Amino acid sequence: MLIETYQRPLRGKLATLAPLRDEIFALHKKGASSAEIAALLAQCQVTISKDAVARFLRVEAARERNSRAKKTAAAPQTPTPDGAPATRFTPRFPSSDQQ
Repeated sequence: MLIETYQRPLRGKLATLAPLRDEIFALHKKGASSAEIAALLAQCQVTISKDAVARFLRVEAARERNSRAKKTAAAPQTPTPDGAPATRFTPRFPSSDQQ
């Protein structure tokens, strides 16, 4: 469980943007470019390059996709009509000594 929930912490300039994540994504969703977001952040005394903003958006979007994929991949198996849990089909191949 611990390994599945671990996420590498952001470092450097990306860590500076972490508290502003929701605002940055809202601006991006409204169509603001990375350069425009960097300029708006500069008005708030957060000096960051447009490339760092673009990297932050990519990293955070990937984290979000991965967390969604893990949640859907862990879906429980549906039971069979008789109530027994579904079993995985394993094909059986003849062993080489039976030839």
